[in-house]
Amino acid sequence: MAHIIHEEVSENVNLPAKLELVHCMPMTIPAHWHEYLEILCLIDGRLTAVIQAESYQPEPGSLLVINSNELHMTQTAGLTTYVLLQISAEQLRRFFPNFEALHFQTLISKENRSPDQKEMFFHLETMVSEYEKQADGYQLLVTAHLYEFLYYLYRCCSHWNEDGAAGGSSRDMRRIAGIMDYVRRNFRKPLTLDDAAASQGLSREYFCRLFKKYTGQTFLAYVNSVRTMNFYEDLLKSDESITQLMVQNGLTNYKVFMRIFKEMYGTTPQKIRKSSIHQADSGFCLPPP
Repeated sequence: MAHIIHEEVSENVNLPAKLELVHCMPMTIPAHWHEYLEILCLIDGRLTAVIQAESYQPEPGSLLVINSNELHMTQTAGLTTYVLLQISAEQLRRFFPNFEALHFQTLISKENRSPDQKEMFFHLETMVSEYEKQADGYQLLVTAHLYEFLYYLYRCCSHWNEDGAAGGSSRDMRRIAGIMDYVRRNFRKPLTLDDAAASQGLSREYFCRLFKKYTGQTFLAYVNSVRTMNFYEDLLKSDESITQLMVQNGLTNYKVFMRIFKEMYGTTPQKIRKSSIHQADSGFCLPPP
């Protein structure tokens, strides 16, 4: 399931970006990366993110910007609401052909905003408001405010990397990418720390420190997250028993699995399946994780 490691943006209909107001229960999205620019604006609740080995806990009203190809994981605690904005690399290359070398400030606080930052937040808030109302022709207004927002984001919260390289091209990042690919290919099998470390030619101790630093999770926690995400997808499209799906996805400890599943999705597999069946009968489907 490649999207655990690398995702592609799915734009809203007739908009040059994906814009969504997200309401979620406690959830963990394990470490991954993508080429598109991702922006989170926390409205309410608590959100923790580990981005390129740095930990962030934004206050409500603050922005988190996840640059292209930056490794990151996110975790919410309690009921959390945030704005999610994703702009594809293709869209950004229309204005910045060397987009990979452009780096936006990661955390933009709600405190002590400059005049340009106030303009930037105004356009984001208006964009979300118009998108929520969806009045006739709203796509034009949302797109206009999107470009105004990006203009001020570029003007006051960005710089060009001098070497022209993307932030995710370091040796450590390549090692992490190799480890994540190793997990993606082998998560259904028994996986050990020693095998994962050996796949990158690293000692067990160094491997553990490196992986936790960049992903915010231990290797075992990450493996269990990957297995649980795959289990979730199988759960929605398969009639096989929960026990059978666990076995197919390398999940062997029911108690640990249930704890992780509740942390990631805020409910139990049984309730997810029941809800999925009910919504399918009504003509609707659950969104993907």
